[in-house]
Amino acid sequence: MNQTKGQAPLDRNCRAQAAPVSAVTAEIPAAASGTNRVLPALSVGAIAGIDNIGVGLAIASLLFSGPLSSGLGIGVGTVLLAAVIIALVTALGSGFRNAVALVQESSVAVLAATLAAALADMPGDPTSRVSTALAIIGTSTVITGVVLWSTGALRLGRFVRLLPYPVVAGFIAASGWLLVEGAVPIMTGSSSLRDWLADVDPQRLWLSVVPAIGFSVTLLLGLRAVRGIYIAPLMLVGAIVSFHAILFAADVDLAHARVLGLLPSTNAGTHAVLPDPALLASVDWSRVLASWPGLLSVAAISLVGALLNTGGVELATGREANYDHELRVAGWANMAAGLGGGPSGYTGLGITVLAGRIGAHGREAGLATACVLLAGLFFAESLVGGIPVFVTSGLVLYLGLELLLTWLVETRRRLPVSEWLVVVLITAVVAFTGFVEGLLVGILVSAGVFIYNYSKLPVIRLEATGADRRSMVDRSAAASTQLQAHGNATVILRLQGYLFFATADRIVERVRQKPVESGTRRPRFLVLDFKHVSGIDSAAIASFLKIANLARFHSFEVLITQLPDDVRRQLTLGGLDLDAEFRVEPDLDHALEYCEERLLDDFADAAGGDGLREQLRAALGDHQRLPDLVASMTRLDLISGEFLIRAGEQADDVYFVASGWVRIQVTLPDGRKLRLRTMTRGAVVGEVAQYLGQRRTADVICEKPATVYRMARETLQRIEREDSELAALFHRTMAFALSEKLTIANRLIQSSES
Repeated sequence: MNQTKGQAPLDRNCRAQAAPVSAVTAEIPAAASGTNRVLPALSVGAIAGIDNIGVGLAIASLLFSGPLSSGLGIGVGTVLLAAVIIALVTALGSGFRNAVALVQESSVAVLAATLAAALADMPGDPTSRVSTALAIIGTSTVITGVVLWSTGALRLGRFVRLLPYPVVAGFIAASGWLLVEGAVPIMTGSSSLRDWLADVDPQRLWLSVVPAIGFSVTLLLGLRAVRGIYIAPLMLVGAIVSFHAILFAADVDLAHARVLGLLPSTNAGTHAVLPDPALLASVDWSRVLASWPGLLSVAAISLVGALLNTGGVELATGREANYDHELRVAGWANMAAGLGGGPSGYTGLGITVLAGRIGAHGREAGLATACVLLAGLFFAESLVGGIPVFVTSGLVLYLGLELLLTWLVETRRRLPVSEWLVVVLITAVVAFTGFVEGLLVGILVSAGVFIYNYSKLPVIRLEATGADRRSMVDRSAAASTQLQAHGNATVILRLQGYLFFATADRIVERVRQKPVESGTRRPRFLVLDFKHVSGIDSAAIASFLKIANLARFHSFEVLITQLPDDVRRQLTLGGLDLDAEFRVEPDLDHALEYCEERLLDDFADAAGGDGLREQLRAALGDHQRLPDLVASMTRLDLISGEFLIRAGEQADDVYFVASGWVRIQVTLPDGRKLRLRTMTRGAVVGEVAQYLGQRRTADVICEKPATVYRMARETLQRIEREDSELAALFHRTMAFALSEKLTIANRLIQSSES
């Protein structure tokens, strides 16, 4: 138990996310500096050991009740043996040097339900049933160990925590219900509450049921009202001592108390009752194999609990945890404990934090806990015979009520109604149908919650038009004006994430809305950019078939850019003929370039004329000195592949592209060529470096046969000395060109940030 106010017992129940961990540390005074290391370790060991012995007896009573009651003594022995092994291995291997590990009861509730289902109709002698029960318990713990170790070995510790919180809460709350159900046979001696209510035994009611309920309620209220991690063990020991004191005062011996049902029916002794390997011969392994859903459920709950508690210790101590290492250590501990037939366990949050606060900073805390548990193991049979039934049943009932209160009732304040209803649903399914059904519902809910949450993520990273995003092609002022006026004809959708049916359908809906939004000016081009798409499933392929149908119906062309190879293969396998339905371009820039060229082909005036004079007139308006400005330049006729500018040269010239295309590119360190921009008729090249007096930083190469006019520095300096009006016209031309480039760059930045 080891509980503080607002915290579940020993934090076995993964309350690390349910309540602030500071609630644990705030109530425990820090140890004085220089305190002997042995005394704090012994204190922690005594608290954790006594607590785990009590819980171990309750767990054994839960697992070995009804048809399995003859195995109660051996059940206590295996539970305490598992506790010793888990505490010892964790103490020696955990990254938290003062880690204290305990047998955890959250998964034991599932285990009890699994045993009841597997052995309900099992024929044969009691020994066979007990040995099969031990095999189921041990196998579940070994599987848990393998799952924990494998998760850590594959470095998946942090990913497992992505399991939806409402689903985790639902499973743990359902475990609480199973614990409450499991307490009923211990209290009443009947297989179920319904059977007992059909024939109520008044003596059992007043001597066992009422005291058990009273003890559980006292624990529940007392541990929430009184602060201090020592309270739970004191209440447990106090109840046992008080019971025997009352028996002594009433002159009732233990044998008679056993007849009255106050004590369990077992032969008292002084030695531990441990499993005999010979029991393996009487195991019904077919029933063990048939219990696989419950065994996997135990492993899943233990995995989540171990991760939550590790996170809680990390938060409380301020020391970064290696989740994968902690899972591997817990895996080894559980595999070893499972070989002895015991239940699973892992690091306890509250007791580990307590160890640090009272000065136990080394591995002595965990080792001392193992020693106390080992001492209890040697007197296991005596403990079984001496602890009253109302204590064990009341403790099981308390653990179940605590889980229900914490994970079903209190989560209502922390979760939205829709998420809290998931917790209620899983708990109700387990309560009214069974844990296997609850497990299936949990898996479905998990998948549904994931799909719902993921589908809410924006699948469209950026939505823009050709007016917002332009290609890396510099054009004339007239062409830029046309593209700006008709840019809405190009729609750009930059996609992101993993595309599946829920997200891909939202793309279809957005595409379907575009013709309606645009009215008479319907889009001519739809560009789908896949640069940030991580993958696609087969169900999403149908959405792109719908987009192809919409494109035919509304007469627009679809371009796909930067398509990953694996996505291309998936689309092809899904029956989508990319070359027939879409136009595939290597990147967004080339796609925009294609769209711009097609739009400019529709407008005869887009080029602003074929000569430089006409292009300057389109940009600056009529000016009587334009012919003189053109005459002052030198005409150059270039062929494809010819260099106009080389990187590293001194910038002494400004070039005007009258016709054709030139490409600006840089050479990367690995030798690859990277295109920066393409300049076409009406563009100005090299003005920035010329004004700043810098060297050229990139190559300019003729891409298509071009006619270029050069304004040399010497010529410009002469004009500035002799003809101020012509010089002003030239600088006005430069200001216009720079302003155009700045406007395009600002528009690109704004659309990228939207």
